[in-house]
Amino acid sequence: MDGYTILGGLLIFFFLFIYFVWFGYSIKEENDKTTGEKIKINPYDNLPLHRKMIDKKNQQLGAFDLGNHILIIGMIMFVVFVCLNVE
Repeated sequence: MDGYTILGGLLIFFFLFIYFVWFGYSIKEENDKTTGEKIKINPYDNLPLHRKMIDKKNQQLGAFDLGNHILIIGMIMFVVFVCLNVE
């Protein structure tokens, strides 16, 4: 296995993960439409932008606790680093 195989596998896994999350969310939205519930206003929408990036359930979290965001940024940086250092 060379670096391109590993990088390709990671990218395929990453895109499949995003697709399955999107697919699950769209199914949930369709189920909500068919039940006929009224539209609910989420109080989370009224928060400032810097608080929306941090977990809304735990007020003690800081910027370093953004696990998924850091993983995604790290994956992108890894891809850029590998692409720049290819001979």
